Amino acid sequence: MADWLNENGYEAVAYHAGMDRDLRARNQDRFLQEDGVIVAATVAFGMGINKPDVRFVVHADMPASVESYYQEIGRAGRDGLQSWTLTLYGVEDMALRRRQIDEKSIDDERRRIEHTRFSRLTMLCESATCRRQALLACFDEPSTPCGQCDICRGEVALYDGTVDAQKALSAVYRTGQRFGAAYVSDVLMGVASEAIARNGHDQIKTFGVGSDKTKAAWAAILRQLFAADALASASDEYGGFRLTPRGEAILLGRETIALRKDAARPPKPARTKGAQAAAVEGLDADDAAMFAALRAARLAIAREEGVTAYVVFADRTLLELARQRPMSLHEMAAIHGIGAAKLERYGEAFLAVLLNTD
Repeated sequence: MADWLNENGYEAVAYHAGMDRDLRARNQDRFLQEDGVIVAATVAFGMGINKPDVRFVVHADMPASVESYYQEIGRAGRDGLQSWTLTLYGVEDMALRRRQIDEKSIDDERRRIEHTRFSRLTMLCESATCRRQALLACFDEPSTPCGQCDICRGEVALYDGTVDAQKALSAVYRTGQRFGAAYVSDVLMGVASEAIARNGHDQIKTFGVGSDKTKAAWAAILRQLFAADALASASDEYGGFRLTPRGEAILLGRETIALRKDAARPPKPARTKGAQAAAVEGLDADDAAMFAALRAARLAIAREEGVTAYVVFADRTLLELARQRPMSLHEMAAIHGIGAAKLERYGEAFLAVLLNTD
């Protein structure tokens, strides 16, 4: 993952227990001391890392539980500034988690509890209500809509998906309840592939009934049906889908189901480092440029002193400096996080940046 990020223009390091100890320590120090460095690590990373200015936490697959997810995303924004999280997952992750629970050497009651916890996680992932409200509801904490998540921004809506679900479930049933999302989606779309023709599935009633949707859309529907326990893994060894009792009830019209309808997102313009800085707390272009210059100065000092960047000044301090532009050490002393000792130690260096002098 770290190699892929570096190849695509990001600064990234890897961290895991099996690495060479010296390399692992160097990567950790770099992550702590430098701005804009991504660490690709296992979920255990960060438990003992006191870095308050993490702005973005990404899960590259589904978390183990709601409790784990809550703890792991909590490593972002410890300084109180706006931070973001992103969770990437697919039906394969759901199948793996369920299989891991089923294969554990535990009693039936414990297995039931773990399946219940997993169901809470899938419902959170596929929820069509505010992410913060849905997450805190798992801990019986009331909350108002956050106004920031994909759902609050109107990127997700619910619709009566019973007919679409019946099409998908019928395709799973008529193809023998043994194929995965890619194959079933192709059948629904009427793709004339060699495999579909060889299996005779271009002759079944559901072939092409979903040609009005994209492959990604059908994959999303199948994922939601899996999350809703309407589909299950057909085989631990080979994967694929089979219908559950709930899936049969939906297919036969005895039960309805609501599905998410993800709105198409407009392409986002490329973001410069200045724009990324501006996004932290809504800085305009000039203040964002000043914030970037102050961070560069902070990094140089931190490297010289062999300390982490936030030990010099926290991001909140640099943001206030960028906005308020103090013109003297006396004015700088009024900025959050600048006490007498730090003013004496670092004041002149940062004032020079603010005044654009050497």
